[in-house]
Amino acid sequence: MGLLRFLVWTSCAVGLGIFLAKGDIDGRTPLDHMERAWKHNVRPSHLERMKDGVDRVKEGLEDAIDDAKGAVGKPGEAAPRERITAEDREAVNRIIAQKK
Repeated sequence: MGLLRFLVWTSCAVGLGIFLAKGDIDGRTPLDHMERAWKHNVRPSHLERMKDGVDRVKEGLEDAIDDAKGAVGKPGEAAPRERITAEDREAVNRIIAQKK
């Protein structure tokens, strides 16, 4: 019984393979139809677009590093002016002293 089942399944698989390779549907083999659908839906060019995206990110990072190096090497801007007067500072110091 097992041998008969094996032979039936094997012959079905071989028959399906022959049909996929040699059958004719709309002027093409079923295998051609599957390959065409695969290329249309999977988009192998998607990998190249990802590769281009990685290159763009890499170039952007290199530019950012160059900008950062330039910013670090430049002398900084003058410190912001202090807007607190001496009277204000003394008032704050008195309030802090009262809380202690």
